[in-house]
Amino acid sequence: MTTTILISPHLIRRFNEAASLARAGDFEASLAVWEHLLNPTDEDKSEGPRVLTGEFLGQAYMRKAWVLMDLGRHQAAREVFEDPVMRACLPQFDMPVLYDYFFSYANTLGNLGAIEPMDDAFTRAMNAASKLGDARRMYQCWHNLLAWAEGAAEWEYLDVQTEICLQYAANVGDAVLTGVAELSRAMALAQLGGKDEVRAIVLPILARARAGGLENLIERAEQILRVVEN
Repeated sequence: MTTTILISPHLIRRFNEAASLARAGDFEASLAVWEHLLNPTDEDKSEGPRVLTGEFLGQAYMRKAWVLMDLGRHQAAREVFEDPVMRACLPQFDMPVLYDYFFSYANTLGNLGAIEPMDDAFTRAMNAASKLGDARRMYQCWHNLLAWAEGAAEWEYLDVQTEICLQYAANVGDAVLTGVAELSRAMALAQLGGKDEVRAIVLPILARARAGGLENLIERAEQILRVVEN
């Protein structure tokens, strides 16, 4: 026999209120509501019994972390993602929500330049994306992982990861991800001194970008070549 837990209506009301405020861009107000929901005052407790599920509680923690990310408070968001209560709720999540958790956590770590734990979080997000058979989510993970690694100037790490990413992109036939990884690899090699390899990668891409009038791609390719020339 399966027993359905009915979550207290006043908790659902607060959850929806906080989510609506976040969607409207009022992140400070949303954060205040999440605080009342997760850390109730005596007045909050007087609203009635606090009946909830681990999935509901975990979602509330995660959405609080999202608001902190939106506010640029990445260390505070990290602390929420790593909260023991948040971690205890993970087994209650279905695979799409578990992906959201690890993807969001990984991006928070990337913002902080914490590359080693970021790598682990993205690996877990990719594992969830793979189980879902979701190529879009896999692309998001690889794209962001490479961007954060470059932003942190972790060139040796980026060199290794671009090789892995290029193999994955070839296996699934993702031409866009191949291009992203090729340019990230070229940037890593430019910083590590591989000038000839960089030119071999970038010059054909630059020629195609110029022929197609792809200004963003042209700017990116030229940026990498300037690193080699300086």
